[in-house]
Amino acid sequence: MKNKKKLFRGQRDDEEVIKVFHKHWISFIRPVAIFFPFFIISVVILYYQGELGTGLLLFGYVIFLASLSYLLYNFVIWWWDVYILTNRRVIDFDQKTLFHRVVSEADLDNIQDTTYEIKGLWQTVFNYGTVNILTASSGQNIRFLDVASPEHVQHVIISAKDKSI
Repeated sequence: MKNKKKLFRGQRDDEEVIKVFHKHWISFIRPVAIFFPFFIISVVILYYQGELGTGLLLFGYVIFLASLSYLLYNFVIWWWDVYILTNRRVIDFDQKTLFHRVVSEADLDNIQDTTYEIKGLWQTVFNYGTVNILTASSGQNIRFLDVASPEHVQHVIISAKDKSI
């Protein structure tokens, strides 16, 4: 038997990854919009460092490091928030903070229904939304939030479910 490389923690030996979905890039705009003004302020302060006192210069460095840390932190949370479809199940890795992750999964056999929702102007224009997966076993929905092309994601999940039967 061939030794296959596992792509994520908890992957079963007989399980193949069909698709990995990330959140749409537009859902990362809010942290960038918050980061940008603070970054500009810090760059202006650091540019005029010769004319400013050391207290304000230190403040510029603090703003720069804090805004960069904020952006990096939010990027890691955004990137680690992953939805995985395998030939056996769907898995939602919901990264809340650096040290808080909620993982939901459902076997493809237990999926009763899938729906997708594109709500509002931004989601319509940028083609992203939510895919809801109703399962029989867990009694809860698994939600793929802010996923790109939710209609396509729904189709891929339904196709994988049909192949697993």
